Amino acid sequence: MATLTFWGVRGSIAACGPEMIRHGGNTSCVSIEHEDCLVILDAGTGIRKLGNHLLSQGRPGGVKGSILLSHEHWDHIQGLPFFAPAFSPGHHLVIYGEPKNRGLEEIIRNQMQAPYFPIDLDTFEASIRFVEVGPGQEIRLGEGVRATTHRLTHPNGALGYLLHVDGKRVAYVTDHEHEPGRLSPEVLDMARGADILIHDSQYSRDLLQRDRKGWGHSAWEDVVDLAIEARVGRLFLFHHDPDAADEELDDRLVRARERFPATDMAREGLTVRF
Repeated sequence: MATLTFWGVRGSIAACGPEMIRHGGNTSCVSIEHEDCLVILDAGTGIRKLGNHLLSQGRPGGVKGSILLSHEHWDHIQGLPFFAPAFSPGHHLVIYGEPKNRGLEEIIRNQMQAPYFPIDLDTFEASIRFVEVGPGQEIRLGEGVRATTHRLTHPNGALGYLLHVDGKRVAYVTDHEHEPGRLSPEVLDMARGADILIHDSQYSRDLLQRDRKGWGHSAWEDVVDLAIEARVGRLFLFHHDPDAADEELDDRLVRARERFPATDMAREGLTVRF
């Protein structure tokens, strides 16, 4: 049995307010745990709560885990400098991500340099290793746990991860834009038959077609189409627009379930066992 928990579900920028309490306002971070294996998908602002939770457990031998970055836009890495286990010796982290115009470690290091941040990467006392990956690779993460990488359509490039966890499959697809009226073949193949699909659903079709084309995000209606065609077990709509209030997301969920009943809206603190 594995456990999946959502720690951050927003896209683009963290958002807060009374109208966003139920779903939460932190940016992308999802954890998957299977026996002794901890996998963290993205390091948005939600990873801060995850770090505090991990330390509160007092894990023998420290926190040991892998962080899989879909890409290095701020909303997917800006929580890393606030991930408490990184600041203490005895913890071990491996950070996977795609190099861009510079190496992965340099990208992470740059967000923590003056004048953007008061401390630098060398302040981390945990054992941290950076591993650069690209599409079409397989990553061994632990006993019975591996991931394959897939190309997503997003400005500056992004990776999707298909997690294989003790015979179950979890497809993590964020950030991605499908062409109007055409589901991306690679993402469709990646998600086909997955037990769980977590997919960027930041916009509606109306908003996407009106003035969001090329921004690298999907319409929730297209994501529902994908889930139906790929015959996934469960769909979690994810990477919510920072302007989408709880009532709007609730309405989307009702409409999505009319077409694909096994749909849920990702929200902070939601835990799924599979």
